[in-house]
Amino acid sequence: MSEFFEENNENNEMNNTFYREVIERKPEKSSRKFIALVLALGLGLGTIFGYGIDNFLPSPGSNANNVYAAAVDNTKIVYSGTVSPVVPIAEKVSPSIVAISLKTRTRDFFGRIFEGQGTGSGIIIDKQGHIVTNNHVVEGADDIIVILHDGKELEATLIGRDSQTDLAVIKVDSDNLTVAELGDSSALKVGELAVAIGSPMGTEYAGSVTAGIISGLNRTVSIGDDSIKLIQTDAAINPGNSGGALVNSEGKVIGINTIKFAETRVEGMGFAIPINEAKPIIEDLINNKKVLRPFLGIQGITISKEEAEEYKLIQGVYVRLVIPGSGAEAAGVRRGDIITKIDDKKVLTIEDLIAEIQKHKVGDTVKIEVYNQANEYKTLTVKLTASND
Repeated sequence: MSEFFEENNENNEMNNTFYREVIERKPEKSSRKFIALVLALGLGLGTIFGYGIDNFLPSPGSNANNVYAAAVDNTKIVYSGTVSPVVPIAEKVSPSIVAISLKTRTRDFFGRIFEGQGTGSGIIIDKQGHIVTNNHVVEGADDIIVILHDGKELEATLIGRDSQTDLAVIKVDSDNLTVAELGDSSALKVGELAVAIGSPMGTEYAGSVTAGIISGLNRTVSIGDDSIKLIQTDAAINPGNSGGALVNSEGKVIGINTIKFAETRVEGMGFAIPINEAKPIIEDLINNKKVLRPFLGIQGITISKEEAEEYKLIQGVYVRLVIPGSGAEAAGVRRGDIITKIDDKKVLTIEDLIAEIQKHKVGDTVKIEVYNQANEYKTLTVKLTASND
């Protein structure tokens, strides 16, 4: 090891001497012509190289090929070029999005009245002044004030609401309303642009725009005792955004923002009700029709694969209650049966069963396969009735 250090010290001394000699020694007459030649050659090559850079590469800050370019000015970076695609989307849709201010009144044990306040967002869907929002935004509200894009405030009345789908319709009396264009949520693809517009954290932030992508489709999310299929997006959705619009690259509403995961370990998971699922509910609410949903007539629980293996059961939906007077009762479904198929489609969970039933209308008939307590498979035809919810 000492020999290694000694050898390197010698090399260092030689290198230091070499560099001192190059810096300090004056060139001899015989080498002056060589140095002049090198300098001239370097100057010529530099000129040619510089010309190529100036003429064949875009200069900083230029708009070559219609893309973003950046020019560095000391500590600043100045961008120029194509406008963000979100700008025209926001300009088109924002006038159709409203902020909603709500007041609630409660009376305590001593008769004193206390006022509460809330905020949300809404989407103008027709010239008659109908505005769609979330049920949880307007539920329990005594006064509803709508704030238009231009700041004008209008009183609104509740037309109807549906807790299961978390949808509600309110109405204002006004002329010259800008109506949102509704899109087709069934045509969505994961990864495409998604823009959320609403009033996060209060009406003072009305018209806020956030952008992201469609992160997922048909996400089953539990809201209270119900579960619905939603669009997932990473566009920021915050309290107050509820009821606002999720729009696509054409500026068409493809979802109604409703919830987000608010956990410290979760970032960028917001959800919207698909507009195709919302349309028939909205129409029924506007026409003051009771929202009718197909109902099999049972209460059931999922038998998981692990439970089926442990208790020697069949995997499917265990019927723990049959509703009197329902189609299931009339068809012969009994408590203790296990539903394994519906319309020849395998049923593994209660969510599977609900999803298939929701594809039908009240009055339709479905065929279900049950495994009964006699250890037999039977196929039963059930007429779907209307849910009481």
